[in-house]
Amino acid sequence: MKTLLLALASTAMACALAAPEPALAESSHGPFDKLKKAAKKAEKTKDDAEDVVETVDTVTGGAVTGGAVTDGTGRRTAPRSSRKVVTGTTAGSNYPQTARAPGHAGVAGPTPAKYANATKCAALDLGNAFVARAGNYTFSQGISTEQRTGLLDRRPVEPVSGCVFEGLGIGDVLYVEFDKSKFKKYNYRIQCASYDGSEQQDNVFGPSIDNYGGKAIMLHTGNSTGYEPTASGSNSDRNNAYKKYMDGRGRAFATFNFKDRPDDKQGTDFYCQWFDRNTGESAIALTYRRGPTGS
Repeated sequence: MKTLLLALASTAMACALAAPEPALAESSHGPFDKLKKAAKKAEKTKDDAEDVVETVDTVTGGAVTGGAVTDGTGRRTAPRSSRKVVTGTTAGSNYPQTARAPGHAGVAGPTPAKYANATKCAALDLGNAFVARAGNYTFSQGISTEQRTGLLDRRPVEPVSGCVFEGLGIGDVLYVEFDKSKFKKYNYRIQCASYDGSEQQDNVFGPSIDNYGGKAIMLHTGNSTGYEPTASGSNSDRNNAYKKYMDGRGRAFATFNFKDRPDDKQGTDFYCQWFDRNTGESAIALTYRRGPTGS
């Protein structure tokens, strides 16, 4: 049953990407409107396909053998036959919720002075920042309980020296908001250097940016995590709801998470800045310790 649903979801995504769009009048639409519409349609189909997979996981209790699955971050986890999923409801609770364990190597130490002195923070009115971990949560609909993925175990954090977030590690996801009118997301590029200066990282090997959308932040109504605001509906519905919520507040956001390295047993500390080469200013800077994944 699940194999069939996965196949149908994959087929739907392929059709969405391949389906031609109706002709648009060149006088009133830009030359890239067709591509933008196709991309939005494909993203919605992808979100809806994820709904199918997550719902089937819950209904089947994960009792599907063979192969490994991902934990919502693209990282492979144990086969589904070993995953514990609740299929019924418990009075007063919609748990369990499970999130990735922190990295074995710990978190980065304080920012070296040479990097702190070289960082100039942009005036983007950043705020409402938190560090979380990606994982699964459940919510009730009627007498059934369904599972979704989102950002859990959230703890508020404040930047030091204006825009620098310290003490991050493998398994952490940093969420930060900005003034939408001042924030030009695509102007920024990540650049990182190890504390001792022996290694550098860029957009490929450094932190991953925007792996998590509104659906991971605006959890489904009826969950028991206590995080607000919430919304009902599919993944794409919650993405749209969160966008409207943020637009109404005049805010934009970005997320950052960190690639592990199993052979870096002791961990290597890095300082990173999300840097605009045109202005010489950083939207944010952060420190993290690269190392192996948590258990």
